[in-house]
Amino acid sequence: MEAVGLAGGEKAAVSKVYKPKVFASLVTEVVKPGKCVGCGACVAACPPGVVRFKEVAGRDEEPILAGKCLLCEFCYYQCPQTGAPDERELEALIFGRNSSEKEPFGIFMKAYSVRAAREEILKVASDGGAVTAILAYALSEGILQAAAVTGVRKDAPWKPEPKLALTVEDLIEAAGTKYSVAPVALAISEAVDCYNFDRLGFVGTPCQVRAVRKMQYGAHGAIKYGSRVKLIIGLFCSENFYYDRLIKEFVASKIDPSKVTKFSIRAGRFTAEAAGEKVIEVKIKEVKPYARSNCEFCTDFAANLADISVGNVDSPEGWSTVIVRTEAGLKFFEGALEKGWIEAKPLEIKPDGVLVKLASKKREQAKTG
Repeated sequence: MEAVGLAGGEKAAVSKVYKPKVFASLVTEVVKPGKCVGCGACVAACPPGVVRFKEVAGRDEEPILAGKCLLCEFCYYQCPQTGAPDERELEALIFGRNSSEKEPFGIFMKAYSVRAAREEILKVASDGGAVTAILAYALSEGILQAAAVTGVRKDAPWKPEPKLALTVEDLIEAAGTKYSVAPVALAISEAVDCYNFDRLGFVGTPCQVRAVRKMQYGAHGAIKYGSRVKLIIGLFCSENFYYDRLIKEFVASKIDPSKVTKFSIRAGRFTAEAAGEKVIEVKIKEVKPYARSNCEFCTDFAANLADISVGNVDSPEGWSTVIVRTEAGLKFFEGALEKGWIEAKPLEIKPDGVLVKLASKKREQAKTG
């Protein structure tokens, strides 16, 4: 409020003009500065469907306005790169408190080394296949109706795309790590708008997780979508890469990308395999120039806002590190263990371990601008 002068020295309070945070605000604050994560939340949440993606050479997809904006602000407030609520506010809403400096990888209940117990998952999954196995349990038991995951386009080698997995077979087809992003939030809108599902799983990077949590907890959240997501699995992530630069330029300069069967980043090295043999193995600094610009602003390595976080550090090769953070996450984890979809060993998170080091480094190096 601000005061204006009246006759006789009296003052009356008048409200400032409210300027809505519309699509143009998103472009100015997020897209143009290179902070867009490509999660698809703005596209998914747009009521008239006029926010869409356009492929930009060298930068993957970016949102554009393809019709008349209704000034509803949904695109802006689902974006993980805008505030209201920000990462710390979301953490307090989810867990009832904020993590301390001694908790660089976030608040959690239990930690495990996990491996899928079924061969059909192990032979296609990255590391231990924990994500695929936990979701496979939930779908097979009917606890979840579908899961929003990242698949691969058939017309472009290793080009990620959002995929709504309805069966265990769908999950197995989508298994494996991709180091470029897909707008996975679009699979949530497909599940709700096309199928009217109300029990969904979601798998994404830390920034994508943040977008879904804003749908669930934000004062201007797209609750129509967020309320349907019952399990959020977050993936450890130091950085992600532009598809054109990493696959079409770097990988293609060494091998036909369509021949690659698996990518991985472990122990500071980027590797690609074909038919079980390593065809690319370089230090991570060699692919650093192909990293997405938005990753420079991220403080979250271990998907601190997820129900369950999964990665490949601090566990033996062939096993996944699984951080169970919420009661919902614990329920799904214990169910998968009880039904024989996974095997697990308790994991001690050491202060000098790789997880702590990478999470601390991510917090310290992120830009604040």
